[in-house]
This record gives sequence, C-alpha cells and structure tokens, in this order.
Amino acid sequence: MRRTLFFPVIAILFFATNLFATEPQTSPREKLLMDFGWKFHLGDAPDAGTNFDYPEVSDLAKTKLNEIGKEGNLVTGDATHIDPTAGDLGSGVSFVQSNFDDSKWWKLNLPDDWAVGLPFDEKADVKHGFKAIGPGFPQNSIGWYRKEFDLPAGDKGKILWLDFDGVYRNSLVWLNGHCLGRHLSGYSSFRYDISQFANYGGKNVLVVRVDASRFEGWFYEGAGIYRHVWLEKTSPIAIAPDGIFVWSEFSNNIPSGPAKLHIQTRLRNDLTNPENVVVLYSQFSSDSINPLRVSVTIPPQSEIEITNTMSISNYELWSPESPKLYKLKTWLWSSNVIVGSFLNYNETEFGIRTIAFDANKGFLLNGKLYEIKGTCNHQDHAGVGSAIPDALQYWRVAKLKELGCNAIRTSHNEPTPELLDACDRLGLLVMDENRRMDTNAWELNELKNQILRDRNHPSVFIWSLGNEENYLQGGKTNADEAHEVAIETVNAMQGLAHQLDPTRLCTVAMNGGWGNGISTVIDVQGFNYHTGNIDDFHKKFPTQPTIGTEVASSRVTRGIYADDKTNGYVAAYSTNGIAPPWGWWPYYATHPFTSGGFVWTGFDYRGEPTPYKWPCINSHFGVMDMCGFPKDIYYYYQAWWTDKPVLHIMPHWNWPDRIGKNIPVRVFSNCKEIELFLNGKSLGKKEMPENEFVQWDVNYEPGVLSAKGFDENGKLISETKMETTGAPAEIQLSPDKITAKADGEDVCIVNVSVVDAKGRVVPVADNLIHFELSGPGKIIGVGNGDPSSHEMDKANDRKVFCGYAQVIMQTTKDSGTIKLTATSDKLKKATVKISSQKTTPRLFVP
Repeated sequence: MRRTLFFPVIAILFFATNLFATEPQTSPREKLLMDFGWKFHLGDAPDAGTNFDYPEVSDLAKTKLNEIGKEGNLVTGDATHIDPTAGDLGSGVSFVQSNFDDSKWWKLNLPDDWAVGLPFDEKADVKHGFKAIGPGFPQNSIGWYRKEFDLPAGDKGKILWLDFDGVYRNSLVWLNGHCLGRHLSGYSSFRYDISQFANYGGKNVLVVRVDASRFEGWFYEGAGIYRHVWLEKTSPIAIAPDGIFVWSEFSNNIPSGPAKLHIQTRLRNDLTNPENVVVLYSQFSSDSINPLRVSVTIPPQSEIEITNTMSISNYELWSPESPKLYKLKTWLWSSNVIVGSFLNYNETEFGIRTIAFDANKGFLLNGKLYEIKGTCNHQDHAGVGSAIPDALQYWRVAKLKELGCNAIRTSHNEPTPELLDACDRLGLLVMDENRRMDTNAWELNELKNQILRDRNHPSVFIWSLGNEENYLQGGKTNADEAHEVAIETVNAMQGLAHQLDPTRLCTVAMNGGWGNGISTVIDVQGFNYHTGNIDDFHKKFPTQPTIGTEVASSRVTRGIYADDKTNGYVAAYSTNGIAPPWGWWPYYATHPFTSGGFVWTGFDYRGEPTPYKWPCINSHFGVMDMCGFPKDIYYYYQAWWTDKPVLHIMPHWNWPDRIGKNIPVRVFSNCKEIELFLNGKSLGKKEMPENEFVQWDVNYEPGVLSAKGFDENGKLISETKMETTGAPAEIQLSPDKITAKADGEDVCIVNVSVVDAKGRVVPVADNLIHFELSGPGKIIGVGNGDPSSHEMDKANDRKVFCGYAQVIMQTTKDSGTIKLTATSDKLKKATVKISSQKTTPRLFVP
C-alpha cells in the first residue's frame, strides 16, 4: 500500500491563482532508453523443459472467426497476453535466476535481430527468406536476453513502466526472478508496471526469453528485441501512458480561421485516496497562447479522462510538403498542498491539418484534393534485418521522398514508433495497418493499444484493419456465413477505432469480395490490384470512398535485363508481375475518386521470393532494392510523381557479346519529347505519352547512348547518357554524411561502388570488397541488393552486385574519427573518414 497524502482543501484557490506565474520545472517524468549493455544467448535454457509451453488455443481467443477456420497468418488462437502462471513461471530455470553467470554470453546493444545473422538453408521456410529459423530449426529459434541495471533509492514510491516497442515474438519477461508476463505478437508494443518488483537502491536483473519458433506473416520477420526498450518513471498520480490525444478541428472541415484544438487527457491515480489535481496546458512551439488550467479530482486507484478545447489562430498546416509540428506541454500538479506539488510533465508533438475522403473527389488534405503516391513497405533492410536504427529509418523515409512518394502503408502490421516520428518530421502520410482481423478481447486490445499509441501522429491519415483476409472476403465455400462474420468483425474493430479516434476513417486492403460483407460497412473501400473492377464498384456504390491499398506488383532485379531462373533474377523491363507501374498509375492519375494508391513495394524485402525460389532469398517487388539503390522503374515513378525534369535510359551499355544485336532501349521521363542518340547519331525523336514511357529498338555498338529531353516549346531541359565502361579499376565510397553523433545510436550509410579508370560505375562488376574500420564505431551490417546472395549480413566483406554494395556503420559513445577502408584484389582502395562528434545522448539506463 502506498502512502496517502492529506492536506486542507482551501489550498486549491491559492494554487489556481498564483502557481503559474512562471513556467514550471519539467523533471518528475523520466523516459530512459534501455538499449545498452545487454547479454544474449542463442538457444533455450538447458533446464527449460516444458516450463514455457502454452496452449495452442486460448479459451480467451475462441471466437466464431476462430471456430469456423479463419485463414489467418498467425497460428489459430495464439492470442494470450499475460500468461496465467505469470509470477512463478520459470522460477526454477537457470537463465531466469538473478545470480546466473552470463559472463560468456554475447554482449550487444538493442535493437537486435538475431535471425539476420543466421545462415541460409534451402530446407528453411521459403516465405521467410530461407533463414535457418522457425519450424525445423529449434536450435536457432529461441533466444535469451539479460540486462543488469541499478535503480536509485529515490525511485521508491514512483510508478515504473517497462516499455517494449516490439519483440519478435512470444516473449516472456522477468524482473528479479518474477515473471511479468507473456506477449505473443511480434509487432505490437507492450508495457509492464515493475514498481512492486524493482530493487530500489541496488541491482536489478531483467531477463527476456524470445521464442520465434512460429511465424505470424508470410515474409521475413526477424527474431529478437528488434525495437527499443524504455524505462519510464512517473509519480503515483500521473498522466497515463499514451494518455494525451490532441486533434484540430475547423468549421466545415475547411482549414481557415482559428483552429479548435481538442485535448483529451487520461489521468491516473495509483494511491488509495482521491486526489485533487490541476492540469496546465501550455504553449505550442513559438506561438504563445494563454495557458489552460483545469482542476479535477481523480478517484483512488483508477483512471479518469477529461476533454478540453483551446483555440489557436497563428499556425501552419502540416502536410508532406511542409511538415510543421507543434508541441503541447502538459503539467500535472497536486492541489493538496499550500504551494503545490509538481507531479508530472508531458510533451506531445502534433500537427494541425484536416483529412477527409469524398466518394467523387478522392482524398482531401487540408481541404484540397491530394492524390496518394504511396508505397507499401515491410520493416527490414540489408545488413540489419528488422533491427533498423532510428537514423536508418529517417534515411529510408528520405529516399522515398526523393522518389516522389508522399505516403507509406505499414504492411502488414503496426510500425515502430520511430518510423512514424520520421514520417511526421520529414513529411510522409501513413496508412497505419493492424496485424490481424478478429473480435476476441486480445485482438481488440491490440488494436486499442495501437490507436492510443499512434493517434497523435499527423502523418497517420487512415487506419487499415487488415489485409487480404480471404475467408472474410467470401473466398471460401460458405460465402454467406463469411460475409456475416466479416460484418461483425469490421463493425467491432471499426467501432472501436472511431471511439478512440473520431478524426480518422478505416479501410481494409481487399483483393476480392468487393461489394459484399466488409464492403457494406467499411468506411473506405480498399483495392488490392484488379483495377478493372473499380469503375463497376464506383457505379454500384457511388457514395463509398475508395483507395488503392496495393496497386502494382512488378518483379524486377536491379541491373539485370534478362530473366535468369538459375540465379533467381528477373529482367528489369517489368514484364513479370501482376501489374507494372504503367498498368495502374495512368488509371489512378485520371480517376481522382480512387484517392491514389500504394505500390508493392518501395524497398525489396527478405522472403517471399517470386517468381523463383531457391537460390533466390528475397523479393523483387521493390522500386528500390534491399539497400535502397534505385531500380530502373524508380525513374518511371519519379518522372510522374515529381515536378523536376527526369530523364533516365535503360539498360546499361556494356554488352560485348551482343554487338550488332537488337537491344530494347527504354526511356523514363516527364519531358514532352525525347531524342535518342548512339555515338552522336540521332535515332529519332518521340513524344512522351502522359504517364507512360518511350522505347527504341537499337542495334548494339559500344560507346555512348545518350538522350535529350525537351519541353512543350522545344526547349532542351535535360540530358543524360549511358556509356560503355572500361574494366573495374578502383573503389569509391559515398557516405550519407561526414559527421555523426557519438551517442551509440547514430549510423552512417556508406554506399560502395566499383568504377573504371574514368570514374564510371561498372554495371557488371561483382568484385569482393573487404572492409576495415578503425576509431569509435563498428560495422553493423553489409549488403548489395542481390536477391540471391547468400553472403552473411554481419560481415566485413561483400561482393558488389551490378557495381554496388553498402556498409552500415554505427557510432559508439566516444567521439573521434571513424575511418573505413575498402580494399579488393586489383582495385585501387578507398577510404572515408566520419567525424563522430560529442553530443548529449538521450537519457539512458547504463
């Protein structure tokens, strides 16, 4: 039982009139990063036995949807959150014990994906990229993490929250030998109150067992604590976790005049007496407004929700082109003392903007038609798998924006919060997708937590409740029953979403069943492919908004121009796939009611190799490869999604075995007219059709293939060329930055290329490059975009693929110069230096 405070009620009047003469302090709420200083062991504890087994089907998870055999992506019924035996669970297992000797375990920092470091195996799951994990590989499918840390004695009496942004998957967590609980999902965030189990003024031992034996999706998912872990400290009377929601409202949803800000706050009282508090909401960025003060009583050991409004007249609207953010500052004070007792402080970033869907106009942002030029994306990258550092998240978002992309769909799960932060700050809209469609209490709670966590992000413009749920779409035998269940499911999930967030609509990404079941109740109809069905749907359902949730599925390999089944490569001409770029964008671009759509995918990803299997180990769907190197189709989208002049020729011009033979030459451009030249001789002009490309058949001869682009007045506005290169001669290193933060988190992405004696990238080079690093940094991953490469991601060497490779370096907490040297037989070496500069790191637990 916690100590209860009692003071005269008369203090409230004095408090309310005098306390806020100056801005108060901001110390009683702490959020500390817990990513540093972990130990790791691959394999289960030798004495684990059956201690950690759990039922195949939880009684809590049984719903009509489970019973009739939903074709889900998670093992049926695998849906318990707090293990019924939590507390004593694992009490006799060696790895759980606080005094266990873990000195021989591997030392690492988070985020960590142990699966990416495993070898490839032809017997492993094809959809997960042939990594030796999951069914058939029990020795690689369970991992243990341990961390020791101290807590000050002064923390006693506070509420301590242990927050996990994401663990893949089936995690059990212990603190000082006490099991806090089990969390099964590999994608959702979760937290535990550790206050009563913490050792104040001494050592604490945190233990996490991760079991990735089962899969949730049909793509690479990684394994381990692959997102951040946090320790959050608050007073017993505090703003609840994810307890503030800010949204803007305008008259008739037209953004003009003052913005009405709604502020919803959940307050928590863990004491045994009611507590009188005052909440102060203060200024947004540099625009000073009168602070809002609210007095309220919180009942004992409970939460309450209060809603207030403020008006702000001097503001900038958030959009991908101008991602202006504001900050709401919230203080919580106890009014049970004469001079006030500071309890809690919170900062909430938000944007001011309006969103709407119109069945005929499409999507509206800030009152204007805004066409979605989006990409779907999974959450892995070359070298690091799913354990993507924050700086790499920002780098990937920036790459998408360079493409002309203005939105992403988080396929097929709730994203890491840091990705949403990057989208807020750099400017990308987000379709925030739920992992599973179901109506049991656990699934609905997962959706609830996702919305509470993400609803302040201005980048999030719609909730996606599910993806291609074949059964719910009526794709099985008993379609009528499926449609009935679908309506019940969507009504439950969408109703919850509307209750928690009245500002956004919901969709479901559907590849069939339009007009039935889900379609009859969902806010916005989602279309996966099947462009030919959209007009009929719009005629039959003229008041139903639509959006292209997944619209193109091109299979192309960067730098490869002929299908090669033996090596697992697909020609870059985009003749293999469900829908090439020019098969969907011309339709969507001329039918605004569709709202635009999301390409499958922005980046290649591990797993789901299509159309080939082994030796291919990752997808070919990306507009960019696993490293973020652009494929040729990148320039189709850039031409029609941006206003800058774009002129790109494909293929490369190194074809010694094809002299005199025909080569299809394709040009992607937004210029009005293109003229093609071979060794200075014009091959003719062609007018560029809107949202299309132009092509010539050219008899190959080595030299220079060049193009000129002209505007509507015949003025030359762009030139480009492809040259036949010489042999590989040297290595070039191109870092994304030359200064980094010495905080143990920052990364530098170094692109590696092999060039000839004239400095031209050799497009057929495959040299093996060796990397040596010195100074306060480390190599955390390498890659090259080759979808069939079986080289290790955690290594100090890598072959270039079609001329390119990539190294990802991470800083330590020490400042100094990081030096990366790249060498290869018969090539001139290259060196790059990065200045890792002293900085103030985020608050962290040592």
